Amino acid sequence: MDMIHYNNLAWYHEPDDETREYFETWEDFKTNPSLADNVQLTCDNDINNIIDNTCVPWVTMPDIPVPWQDIHKEAMALLETECFTVHRAVGSGGWLSACIHGMSSVHTNCPEDYGLPDEAEEELSDWTDISKFCPITKEWMQDEMLYEQFARVRFMAVLPGGWIRPHRDTDRLAGLGATNVAINNPTNCNLVMEEYGTLPYTDGLVVKINTGHNHAVWNRSNEPRIHMIFDGGPNDIFKNKVNENYAKMFNV
Repeated sequence: MDMIHYNNLAWYHEPDDETREYFETWEDFKTNPSLADNVQLTCDNDINNIIDNTCVPWVTMPDIPVPWQDIHKEAMALLETECFTVHRAVGSGGWLSACIHGMSSVHTNCPEDYGLPDEAEEELSDWTDISKFCPITKEWMQDEMLYEQFARVRFMAVLPGGWIRPHRDTDRLAGLGATNVAINNPTNCNLVMEEYGTLPYTDGLVVKINTGHNHAVWNRSNEPRIHMIFDGGPNDIFKNKVNENYAKMFNV
């Protein structure tokens, strides 16, 4: 297997057999994601009903503006000066992360991975040391991202040739998880969900993603893919946008 090097990091270029076979099976599969719900959910009496109970694999939110070119420039400067840390090396290759908001820039996993109680994330989270190098990103987060509070907010990089083995982040299929923002999404770099195919990312797209579905990533481009993952508390404006974009999925 060929070894890939990027800023002193090295990993095997080719993904494992499980990831390759998964992509061969599901990458070109096409199913309307709304079919994951037997009936269309409503939010008439509960603004959280859709976010908490839908089984759809994703809800795209193109109505949230993202200055992705500027954020990409700031994130790439961090990546190229080795401010990212290897993320979950078992079951992946070339997957890196850095927290702009959290317990620290290098505490990019959940608290239990560091022997800390769950409440540590809320108690210890703040703007990290790298935030001062990302003024445009920080300003956008505060002014446009529609969150009441941030917990762990990470830049996630998948380097050229990088891959993430098929996995689920939770055993619960009902409910949308963290917010994923595609800062850039190169051609030939795909996130694929079992039974639903390739998620339709574009540069600057905000997506509320359901990681209870099995999913995997493979970057076959020649540039890093940079996304941001938001944990925390979205405000009611954000929740209403989720609900509105969810409803549009049923009108196609």
